[in-house]
Amino acid sequence: MSTKLPDDNVTRISLDSMAEDLLGLNIRGLKSVAALWTQPRDYFAAARTPNWSDRYTPSIRLWLSFFALFSALRFWWIGGSQGIIGAYADGFTQAGLVVPDGMTIEEIGTEAVLLVFGMVPILQIITMVLLALVWGVWGEKTSITQRQRYLFGVIVPSASLMPIFLTVMMLMPQSLVTVFGIGLAVGSFFVDFQTSYRGLFTEVSRFGRIWRAALVSAVIVTLNVLTSLVAQIGGIIYIASKYGVAPAG
Repeated sequence: MSTKLPDDNVTRISLDSMAEDLLGLNIRGLKSVAALWTQPRDYFAAARTPNWSDRYTPSIRLWLSFFALFSALRFWWIGGSQGIIGAYADGFTQAGLVVPDGMTIEEIGTEAVLLVFGMVPILQIITMVLLALVWGVWGEKTSITQRQRYLFGVIVPSASLMPIFLTVMMLMPQSLVTVFGIGLAVGSFFVDFQTSYRGLFTEVSRFGRIWRAALVSAVIVTLNVLTSLVAQIGGIIYIASKYGVAPAG
């Protein structure tokens, strides 16, 4: 016969902890994202301390939480994006991809898009970690861990806008897919620029902050574009090898 434990022996778990279980972001995490938008200098100052001044969530954890959320909902966002799916489907049609019985070229396009979007965050985190090993233009002496904290802190605000970008993508006609991609890169650059300009490089002049913020933002956006291209090429090669291409003529 079981006995009920006294209330004093019951471990109490807050709703904040439940939110972290469900979403990967608790109240402290949301406050950290807000700080990167409103008080980035305070957030990056905390990044110089071992325990983030016991105030903020580590930047890499914030970034991973956003991409975990996007991955969980990617079937809804990407599955409804007929413009991007149509672009892949048209490309596979022109390449002469063999469509198995019982499938449509649009279903293969959807498979390719989901594969590509699944590869992108993996490639991005690899490139950001590698960049932290060599990037030294911070205007101060930094350790590898500090550089990694800075880099992911810079890209968290733009990552927090991804729900908006992905929702717009669902409504994007196929003719505007390329324009949307360019606009996304430009928008990400300016968000990363304002985050790094307002929060980092506190030991240098205003001009030094401008060119450093512009440089780090340009490098990050360039790497993100390249990882997206690599993911697209990898996805196309995989789909072509899986389904085969009809011989010319």
